[in-house]
Amino acid sequence: MKPLLVIGLGNPLMGAEGIGWHVAQRLSGDPRLPAGAEVICGGTDLLRYADRIEESRRVIVVDALRDDAEPGSVWSFEAPGDPSGAGAIACQQVSSQLPPLDNRQDNAHCLSAVQAIQLLRMTVPALITLLGISIPRANVQTGLSPELAARMPAILDRVLQELG
Repeated sequence: MKPLLVIGLGNPLMGAEGIGWHVAQRLSGDPRLPAGAEVICGGTDLLRYADRIEESRRVIVVDALRDDAEPGSVWSFEAPGDPSGAGAIACQQVSSQLPPLDNRQDNAHCLSAVQAIQLLRMTVPALITLLGISIPRANVQTGLSPELAARMPAILDRVLQELG
């Protein structure tokens, strides 16, 4: 079992929408990455990695959130896994936060990251944290805008902070 898993979601051909993918790519070569952590440049389908998530104790999912916040702002949402149902009240509290969050994603995925996390949370014991990176829009463009690229060091620091 890998204790830590980071999955960066996004399409790198869609500009800011690919921020999670770009974060994972940079993080995979970062010497500060904890030993034993696995990093995946995940594309646009989180459920594709359900088997890897199931084998992990802690999962960080990094994805774009379309909103009016400063581009590159990082939002953290935790979704505790609990296949036993014992934490149903806590899960309901998290669920109340996730639907509004889902409206802030550009659903370029088969399911949005929020919808996929809600499904995974029903069966996977891992603690799943979604780190949403604020973006103003998604458009066809390779690479990140200069504004988001400038925020990348702070974003990487935040992901590493979450990894402990």
